[in-house]
Amino acid sequence: MNLCVFPNDPLISYYEKGEIKERYYNPQNFFDEVHVISFIEEDVEESKVQMLVGNAKLKIHCVGKINLKNRSKYVKRVLELVRTINPDVIRAYNPLLEGWFAAKCSSELRIPLFLSLHTQYDHNRELMKKSNLKKYLALKYTEKFVEPFVLKTAQKITIVYRIIEPYVIKHGGKNPELLYNRINYEQFSSAVPINSLKTPLIISVGSLIEAKNHQCIIKAMKEIDAHCLIIGNGNLYDKLMSLIEKENLTGKVTIKRSVPNNEIQNYYKSAKVFALAYDTDLEGLPMPVIESMATGLPVVIPFPKKEYSDGLEGIALFSEREPSSFAENINRILHDSDLQNELSLKSLKKSKNFDNSIIEKREAEIYSQLVRK
Repeated sequence: MNLCVFPNDPLISYYEKGEIKERYYNPQNFFDEVHVISFIEEDVEESKVQMLVGNAKLKIHCVGKINLKNRSKYVKRVLELVRTINPDVIRAYNPLLEGWFAAKCSSELRIPLFLSLHTQYDHNRELMKKSNLKKYLALKYTEKFVEPFVLKTAQKITIVYRIIEPYVIKHGGKNPELLYNRINYEQFSSAVPINSLKTPLIISVGSLIEAKNHQCIIKAMKEIDAHCLIIGNGNLYDKLMSLIEKENLTGKVTIKRSVPNNEIQNYYKSAKVFALAYDTDLEGLPMPVIESMATGLPVVIPFPKKEYSDGLEGIALFSEREPSSFAENINRILHDSDLQNELSLKSLKKSKNFDNSIIEKREAEIYSQLVRK
């Protein structure tokens, strides 16, 4: 059994960020071989990311730097490569460039396509309209000429947030299934605190981009007697560091750009509260929220979109996406040990729903269904 994967980014980017997760591309070791199509000249050594495919043989095929403008030059080459691989299923993780090539191969070679979506692309388009005209125009192009083709071609679509469903339906996709991000519950529930970290500690994890709204948590720290550790990297690093200095919070807020995935649980375990002021139009239940809950952390997150709470009422403390609201809820937890214990127990219980064993089983079932078809 062979799988062909079109990832969102070259695997080296995940390796450098420490985001190599066991059997991520091969749930329950369903496949014997996993072939990754990488849009780069040279990717990471296969042995360094073998964990992604479990017991399967991993082969990374570098096909060069492909973009929307030059993609037509690479169609024949990618088609012939995938024809040679002869996969039983093709997997993609976005409806953009990588998804388009996956859908093209699926359509031409009559191989089932399994598509997973991890953000609300319509809302992302609106954000780009305000902040990056070049990206906005590119996304307007893909909205008309790329995304509908990918969504209509896919035999199976899964979404990690319920808020993605309207986008799928609007652009021609059918019956998206909600399949949350997965975690290794045992890894996080058995975490050990790091004694060298400052206490009490507030932790926030997420890419340093506008949608994560890290500036909200930074400014909230002016009203909180604790230290804040932000783990993440992105194009706002310099801007956020300047904000920390401007607000005289150098001794209270630290940014750590990267932590290996097999160590991140210990950072969560060292904190009293997890807080992230992400954009709920883009994300419903981000991975760091699930991970922090699995270590027993109380979480403070934004109010969800109506009917898209993912069952977190009474488990998380919801806040407005502004500093004083987050500061108020964080202080409530820090100053009330009974509330802290109550939310901790609820977090642990809820996070069991996202364990690898549950999500992997369903993914393997989907692959089995697609192969039989």
